[in-house]
Amino acid sequence: MSDMETRGLASRDTIPLSYDGLSRPYMLQAPAAPDSVHLPLLLELHGRGIDAERFDRITGLGSLAEEAGFALALPSALGEIWNDGRDAAPEGRRPNDVGYLRAVIDDATSRLRLDPQRIYVVGMSNGAAMAGRLACQLADRIAGIAQVAGTAGVGIVAGCRPARPVPILSIHGTADNIAPYGGGVRRSLLGHIMIRHAAGPSVGVDDWARFWVAVNGAAEDPVVTALPPDTLIRTWRGPTPSSDTAFYRVEGAGHTWPRSRFALPAVLFGRTSDTFDATRAIWEFLAAHRR
Repeated sequence: MSDMETRGLASRDTIPLSYDGLSRPYMLQAPAAPDSVHLPLLLELHGRGIDAERFDRITGLGSLAEEAGFALALPSALGEIWNDGRDAAPEGRRPNDVGYLRAVIDDATSRLRLDPQRIYVVGMSNGAAMAGRLACQLADRIAGIAQVAGTAGVGIVAGCRPARPVPILSIHGTADNIAPYGGGVRRSLLGHIMIRHAAGPSVGVDDWARFWVAVNGAAEDPVVTALPPDTLIRTWRGPTPSSDTAFYRVEGAGHTWPRSRFALPAVLFGRTSDTFDATRAIWEFLAAHRR
């Protein structure tokens, strides 16, 4: 009998959590597993302006978690906007989402038999930038991250001193008008610069790749794999599995999740590639790594 069952939780339940004096519940899902099994945990970070459950329907990670046998935590950002480090407001006036997500990991660990060496983070858009921030500031707890349509804020990267190498997988469309492939400021759905809730610039995808290749001690020359008709995968490896750095460049794709179960409207978000299953590619990459 699993810890979820012994504690009376459903396969996915809303878990109460207080942090910094605020109520910040999250959802937690785990498959039934023998007592001897210590489950991996994946934190799924939604994008800006979409709640955790609707985002999970786009990714299909909840379904894969049941199939593959890992625990899934779905935290929620205040106002559906993660403090990914790009906001111009002073840090003290913004929520401490790094601390909150650490608290989610701690709380989930108290409820389930988890493998502390196999805690992962995945996010898209604002959630991807938040995952990038965690790779910089929470490397002592996570075994790897995956990002779709996002990198990290320039300011976060400038101060990034991770405690250890962090395996990273990135998927980004070259025609992303919301999180431009070359970096810079966030755009609106129609491609115009966003004025409301202005954020600082993000680092470009290629610069982000170079940063992690150096941090992870990987070889400078990647193995390049083509997935016709639109995807190029660059994979850098090094002396240990923690060096693994993989970047998917999806030509002509927009601010989208490849082969999503519920594709976003192309008129607003751009083309969704059907060349590969991003959900399975992400889990296969993360599951191969331990902290």
